[in-house]
Amino acid sequence: MKFHIKPTFTLSILALLTAAMGCGDPATDLQVERLPEVQPNLPSVPTLPPPPHPTTYPDSSYSIYGLRARLSTTIDNSQVVTGYVVDIYTPPDCEPRSAGCRISAPHFWVADTRIPESELQDKRGEMLMVVGYAENQQQIDDAIEEHERGREPEVDPVTGRLVETGMYPIPVDLLIGNKIKLRGRFSRMSSAGFNNSEGLLDYHGHDTLEAVTPPEES
Repeated sequence: MKFHIKPTFTLSILALLTAAMGCGDPATDLQVERLPEVQPNLPSVPTLPPPPHPTTYPDSSYSIYGLRARLSTTIDNSQVVTGYVVDIYTPPDCEPRSAGCRISAPHFWVADTRIPESELQDKRGEMLMVVGYAENQQQIDDAIEEHERGREPEVDPVTGRLVETGMYPIPVDLLIGNKIKLRGRFSRMSSAGFNNSEGLLDYHGHDTLEAVTPPEES
């Protein structure tokens, strides 16, 4: 049996083969259109204000701001802090065991700047409470009286504690406005029962850097 291929069928196959072979060639009339550059509409980079106080001073002591800014490393450790005495607790003049008479253990506050008395309530968050230097006001009064008589307790130069009792000396020169360098343990709760979520300082001693003139007694 003989088969006859029609010319039209042959031409169709050749056309298909030619199209298949040429499908990988780039089109010669392809035009690339450049899209306009996209300009991102981003907000400007905010300018962060500088910190209100240095974290540490040249002598490596912390500011109150710095002590709290590095809370994760400063908390529950002994620290040295420089600040100003801005407020000192004064016990109420009442009988300790009488109704309504609430007397706290002695404590005072320091801040990175001197704060006027009229602004104390509004700026409590900027202050650091210092505790643990006396059990009551009478101990402070007695220590001041001994100091004025020239009777200074013997202090171990290595530990800074009293040789006789092993306690830290009771401060006798604290005045509002004094700039002092404090030593103590920074924690959220003191051994005397005070607590503060931002930390407080258990007193271990201090040096007075700048002293204000004490008020004259009338």
